[in-house]
Amino acid sequence: DDLAYSKNRPDLAALGAKDGLMPSGLAIDDNDPLARRDQGLEFLDVTPQAGVELSSSMGNQDVWFITNTSSSVIDTHLLVVITGLPAGVTVDAKEKTAAGKPYYRKFLPDGVLSPGQSISTTVVRTGGGSSSSYTFQLMSGQGKP
Repeated sequence: DDLAYSKNRPDLAALGAKDGLMPSGLAIDDNDPLARRDQGLEFLDVTPQAGVELSSSMGNQDVWFITNTSSSVIDTHLLVVITGLPAGVTVDAKEKTAAGKPYYRKFLPDGVLSPGQSISTTVVRTGGGSSSSYTFQLMSGQGKP
């Protein structure tokens, strides 16, 4: 109830306070990087920790394998953000980042992608393009990037 600004504190809501979040933008209990990612306040770019390889491409459907190539686990949710789409080409990702980039949310087995472990992602394109007409940014975290 304390964080329901739109209902209980319209003065703070008018200043930009968002329901359910601390006005400071900090995590409610802990403020370490994992707590911030768990609460959707921060995202970790894990692109350098992973290899992305095209498994198959049939027409407008591409299947990609994302492999953790680092010695550390990738945890929380894996957000596969599509970047570099040419004009007129879209993908079937249901969510978009705050910057308008489409992304897929991958729920990792047991909450982690261990070193050497892979997960697949299918990208369906409309409007043309090919598997080489876009790239990925991989983010670890919850919420909307």
